[in-house]
Order: sequence, then structure tokens, then C-alpha cells
Amino acid sequence: MSRVHYFQRYTSRENWITNSTLLLLSRLYHYNRLKFETVMNAILIDSNLSLNIGVDFTQQEWGKGSVVDGVISQDSFKVAIETKLYDNFSHDQLVRHLESLKGNHSQKVLLALSKSKVDHSTREKVLNALKNEKYKDIKFASTTYEDLYQIILSNLSEFDLDMLEVLNDYFSLCHEEGLTNTKNRTLLVFTAGESLQENLKYGIYYDPVLRNHNSPFKYLGLYNNKAIRAIGEVTKIVPCDYIDGKLVGTQGYDINKLSTNEYNRIKETIENTSYYDLKLGIKFFLVDKFYKTNSPKASFGGIRAKKYFWLNETEGFKEGMTAEELAKLFDKKSWG
Repeated sequence: MSRVHYFQRYTSRENWITNSTLLLLSRLYHYNRLKFETVMNAILIDSNLSLNIGVDFTQQEWGKGSVVDGVISQDSFKVAIETKLYDNFSHDQLVRHLESLKGNHSQKVLLALSKSKVDHSTREKVLNALKNEKYKDIKFASTTYEDLYQIILSNLSEFDLDMLEVLNDYFSLCHEEGLTNTKNRTLLVFTAGESLQENLKYGIYYDPVLRNHNSPFKYLGLYNNKAIRAIGEVTKIVPCDYIDGKLVGTQGYDINKLSTNEYNRIKETIENTSYYDLKLGIKFFLVDKFYKTNSPKASFGGIRAKKYFWLNETEGFKEGMTAEELAKLFDKKSWG
């Protein structure tokens, strides 16, 4: 059964990313205004900017010759967003957009959104234009679709199910259109209880075939007893059933793409796992090898089902690392 999408897929790509991004932010604002404010300020933090979106409650505020007991107020702000699909920002266009921000708003920001941040040369030209007296109270910031997704995700809990579903569909849309670069620097860690030893033995993790993992990932980790215990590099994701002693590809997967070794590893995992029925409706994540590590979770409680790690935020990570190198990097390093 096909999934219901929150964001329409258009045959014309001219305006869909702007519409989808505004819809996502609108949904977040109406879902939780405090989370929306936190997300917007996280986007703007690299430019040393912040917005006060909510209502302020203050007491004993001085006026002219008097002190009022209490004040309720709200900052007025305006954020103008320019989106691109191909990182082809023009400083002339961005400067022209500054005219749309002239007005009485106390906080005014021009935000550039694309696959990559605005390059240094273009950014410097825009910042130079902001020195003009008529633009002096306007600020400029730049972010990416990937950062927007990660920032919102980091401000949602695993219990924000409705908002997570909306966010994941937005990310799927961006990924389908090639607007993200996340795969090579993403680790997805799954919880592994009774299955840990079989996972390590066969170099396989499995999940229901209908369970979505919207952010693409290169590395897969196994979490057990408050720590990441192993990390491998994903080589194949195989949706298949086990019928009459044979593997049968599902969701259009050609089982003939598997080597004899890969075929036998999946088959033996199914046959030797007694505590789960893996015969139908399963997808198998094959890794090159699971390399052991011991990376403890510092905060209270465990993780629920899975957790993404954005490796560009991990000190010492370099794109292109092997799973063995990543396991060594994570060893004895606490997180969470």
C-alpha cells in the first residue's frame, strides 16, 4: 500500500520546495510555538541572530516617571525566504529581496535556503549591501534543507509522532529530488536485544519491511545495554520473504543481485532465529562486517528503536571513513 504524502509531488519543480518548506514550518508553528522559535533561532545562530517569536511577560518595567507592575508584549518580526534547487544564488537577486523587508518590523531577516549554504563571495556582497543606511536593520542568514531537517528533528522527541511523520515526508521529498547530502555522514543505530549475537555473527540487522527510515545512511550501529556495541557499513538492503526454503524478493527487489554468501547469510539468519518469525514481511540490512565498539549513552534511559547520528557533528569524523575506523572513533566516547 502506498504511503499518504503530506507534501504534494509536482511535475513542475519551480515552486514546490518553497511551498513545502513553508507548509512544514507552518505545521511546526501551530504544533508547538516554543519548538518553532527554538528551531528558527538554531537556523540563525551561525549569523549571530535570534528571534523572539512568543509573547513576553515582564514585571515592574520602568516607563517615563513611573513603574508599571506587569507588561505583556510581542516582538514583531519578518523573515523573507529565498529558496533554490541548484545553489545558484545571485547576490543581485538577494540584494533586490532586501526591498521586501523594508518596513516597521523590529526584526528583519533574509534567509537563503538551498542544498548548500551561500558561497563566501556571494555572502560578502550581500553583507556589504546591508551596510547601506536603508538596509542597516536587516540581517542575512543561510541554511540548507538538510540542516533544516536535522534541526527540527533534534527539537522533537520520539513521542511527537504526528510532527515526526510530517517532517519525515518533507525529508523524503527533498531526498527524492537530490537536495540532501546526508548519506555518507549518517549513522543509524538500532536497538538489538536478544538478536545481538546473531546480528554480529551474520553481519545482518532486520526490520519490518514497511518501517520507514527516511534519512539515508551509510553506517549501521547496534545498541545494547546503554551503549553502541558495533558499527558496520551497509552494503545492501534486501526486502524478501522466505517461502518453501527459498528467498523471494519483495517490493520489486531482484534476489539474483545477492552473492551466494549474502543469500546464505540471510537464509541462515531466518532459519536460526527462533525468537522472531522472519519468514514474511522483513527487510535485511547487510553490512560488510560489524566492528565492535563501546560507546556509552551518558543520559538517563535508553533509546527507543533507533537513533540517527549526524557524523559531521562528531569530532574526528572524516567523510569516507571505513566502518572499522568509525568504530574506533566511537569507542569509549559517550553521547546523548
